[in-house]
Formats: sequence, structure tokens, C-alpha cells
Amino acid sequence: MRERVTGIIVAGGLSRRFGSDKASASLRGRPLLQWVRDALAPVADEIVVVTAAGQALPPMHPAIPVTVVEDREPERGPLAGLAAGFAAAAWPVCFAASCDAPLLRTDVVEHVVASLGDHDAVLPEVGGFQQPLAAAYRREPSLAAAEAALARGGNKVIDAFAALDALTLAEDSLARVDPDLRSFRSANTPDELAAVAALLDSPPRSAPTPARRKRTRPRGKSRRRH
Repeated sequence: MRERVTGIIVAGGLSRRFGSDKASASLRGRPLLQWVRDALAPVADEIVVVTAAGQALPPMHPAIPVTVVEDREPERGPLAGLAAGFAAAAWPVCFAASCDAPLLRTDVVEHVVASLGDHDAVLPEVGGFQQPLAAAYRREPSLAAAEAALARGGNKVIDAFAALDALTLAEDSLARVDPDLRSFRSANTPDELAAVAALLDSPPRSAPTPARRKRTRPRGKSRRRH
């Protein structure tokens, strides 16, 4: 039986490099937040959006229920946002994403969540860097680790989860469901958003299909033609 999943979208960052609220920035007529929500919706049994205090979410269509919680320490980066999301999650498995990754694919979400097994977390690794905001987590150990790190004054996500039983997913595994690894392209600046928009004009490569084995005929007695 499949474990239920909470999708967490961290949308409460300070957006200093972007210059305005990233969650509301438009890409092809849809706010970035909606792109990520739409990728999570087929997998998640609920969606939690973590916002900054007083942050207004953009309208999304179609409207589906989301739980909105505030990140009370946005200056401490994504770790505080993850802690707020874990605390609000109703289900034991969480997939965490950032609102600035509009090309996140549902296939990637499914693949990462399916890889969790008995691990505490599954962290994709792309370009030599782990991706904690495109990762699956078990709620209880991850919440405990995040809160402990914050209490110690730590802000780095990777350091906070270093003691967890975390599985790293390499690029070759991820490329089976996202050959161009577009799911891990972020839009932290207006220029990066323009680059993401340009990618939409070029179709992504198809995921490779398993090679079919050649059928061999069983050897029998040779027949002569007359």
C-alpha cells in the first residue's frame, strides 16, 4: 500500500536576487508557484505552501486546496521553511520543492518518492551538488533534525540532515525520467527565468526506453527444400 505524501513548496524566501516575489512571477501566463503545484498535485495527497509573514499568494487556476503556513524565520533560509513545512505536514512522507523550479516534472517527483524505501531521505545530486529542495523526506526524523539544527544556530540544509539515513540519487538515475534534468533548473533571477522560458520553446528529450531483447528461435532439425 502506497504511503501518503505531503508536497511542500517553500515560497517564503527573501527573493533578493530576483528583486520581487518569485512565487508570483509569471511564466507563460502562470505564476511560478502554480507550475510547481501542478507538478506535485498528481503525487501529493496534500500540498503545504510555506510563505513569509504577510506574503500574498498569487491566484492559481484551477484552485485546489492548499495549506498555507508562515516561515517565521525567512532570514535563516530554506531550512526554516522546511521545518515549518514538516511541522504542518499531515502525512509521513514529504516531497519538498522550491517555488522557483517551474520545470519540475511529476515523473521526477514520483521517482524520488518511490526511491525512499526505509531511508530517512532521498537527495538528488546534480552537477555535483545535492538538491534538498527537490527531495523526499520522512517527516519525523527530518523535522527533528531541522529543529535541532536551527536550535544550534545552523542554517545549512545539507549540514542539518547529515546524520540522516539519506540515499543520494545520481544524475544517471534521474535522467531516466528527466533526460535534460530540467527539473533542477531554478529561476533565482530574472535572467534565469528568461532562460527557463526559452527552454519551453525547445521540446525536452524523451526518456530512454529499455532495450528490447532480440528473440532467438530454438534450434531444431534442419529442413531441406525440395
